[in-house]
Amino acid sequence: MSSRYRIALLGSALVLAAACGGDAADKKPAAAGAGAPAPGQSADEYRKAQQRFADSVLNQTSSAADVVKEMGGDYAVGSVRLRDTLALLSEKTGCFLEGRKTDPYLAGTVSFFVFMSVVGSTSVYVQENATKWTSQAGNIVNSCLNVAAKNWKFDPSFGKQASYITQVQFK
Repeated sequence: MSSRYRIALLGSALVLAAACGGDAADKKPAAAGAGAPAPGQSADEYRKAQQRFADSVLNQTSSAADVVKEMGGDYAVGSVRLRDTLALLSEKTGCFLEGRKTDPYLAGTVSFFVFMSVVGSTSVYVQENATKWTSQAGNIVNSCLNVAAKNWKFDPSFGKQASYITQVQFK
């Protein structure tokens, strides 16, 4: 392992430790696949462990329909067209790449809230209590997407007047 890779890995671990808020001695061990590589673990083994961890987080995320059920009857699942458009707009922001600068193995599912009025969307933002990331670096992505989403407008063809929840996965 090159010294530059070790320094970058150590820097990422320090940033994540600071973002998680404190002393590692006071916390439970991280889930399998999360955190720094085990002694003697190759970079390829570490990458594969991180991918397995990301897959497990993505597989445990509630579906948009489940989120809507939990939030109550005032919400609906957004259309495929709305989801695909949000995914495209999200990708164009570069927000996920900003999060990946802090955690190169970052993955997660973002739930967007979109309110459609009779004239189109009036509110688009990340529904944070229904969003799941593999690390705290996801908060960087959420904040960035919320800033960008203030400028996103959808015409009434994206859905009738309602509050929608739509999910986009980042991997």
